[in-house]
Amino acid sequence: MNKNLIKIFKHNEIYIFIIIGVLALVVNSFNRNFLTFENMFDLLKSNAMEAVVALGVFVVLISGGIDVSFMAIATVSMYVAVMILKIIGGNILLAFLIAGFLGIILGGINSSLISYFKIPTLIATLATMSIFHGLLIGLLIILGKSTHIPEVPEYFSTFKDGMVFTLQNKGGNEIGLPYLVLPVIIIYVITWLILKYSTLGRNIYAIGGDIESARRAGLNIQGTQFFVYCYSGFLGGIASVLHVSLLRYVNAFSLVGKELDVIAMVVIGGAALSGGKGSVLGTFLGVLLLTIIKNSLILMGIPTLWDSVAVGFIIIISIIVTKYRTKGKELLV
Repeated sequence: MNKNLIKIFKHNEIYIFIIIGVLALVVNSFNRNFLTFENMFDLLKSNAMEAVVALGVFVVLISGGIDVSFMAIATVSMYVAVMILKIIGGNILLAFLIAGFLGIILGGINSSLISYFKIPTLIATLATMSIFHGLLIGLLIILGKSTHIPEVPEYFSTFKDGMVFTLQNKGGNEIGLPYLVLPVIIIYVITWLILKYSTLGRNIYAIGGDIESARRAGLNIQGTQFFVYCYSGFLGGIASVLHVSLLRYVNAFSLVGKELDVIAMVVIGGAALSGGKGSVLGTFLGVLLLTIIKNSLILMGIPTLWDSVAVGFIIIISIIVTKYRTKGKELLV
């Protein structure tokens, strides 16, 4: 029994789960409506975009890289996809296809710079972050277009308001699992299957753990990196559709500056900045934990401008805890 408990507590996810449980109880003491199905569904819906891009960042991190261009990719995919859809018409599925394809193209540019031109991942994605967003804004100004699209096709709103299933609460109001959450569930399951059971997934962890050893073992480093950044771009495109559905309009500046929050979610979830470590479940729990922390700050009356300070401290604490837990494991071995 003791050995089983030791095995359980070796997993980073169990600590995050315990923290989430304790924090949720504390927040619920301030607001009795916090631990309700209605609020849980609302949390999932309102953070669907962050959950998807966090998964893209996670895949990049475990490969030993870092991507800070994902919000710029989401912004470009969002704006261009909506403009195309307003011209040709379509439906929500076509919106996902167009935005996802645009994300792959932009992610492919990152992939080329990193895997073929050997530019360090942080430098490459910092550069493309500025280029992608700057080109979008610059072209809009040249063409005399607004950086806002105040009206989007109706099917974005229909997708946001639709429910997979509904329940009735004590007040007789209908609550349920939104359609908006379905893509998140599907993407998390697919990503977990890729990382857990495919050769590609093992290669991603291997090059993140030790790229030189992976190269000597004959792994396809360039091909793996190309997939990683294209996949991150694809998820940025998918996330952009979720974002538009939530807001019901397009703002070319609405996602700028959210990169730190998403990286914090992934780091909290146990992904090592050095690469090779982390899990899909941990990433989801990291998203959930940071969301609850931000909500608790609001409930305690702390101004939202302090959010960035809290996020910064959380990143530092998470890295320190992960580092010392890893040292502890090495000593036990």
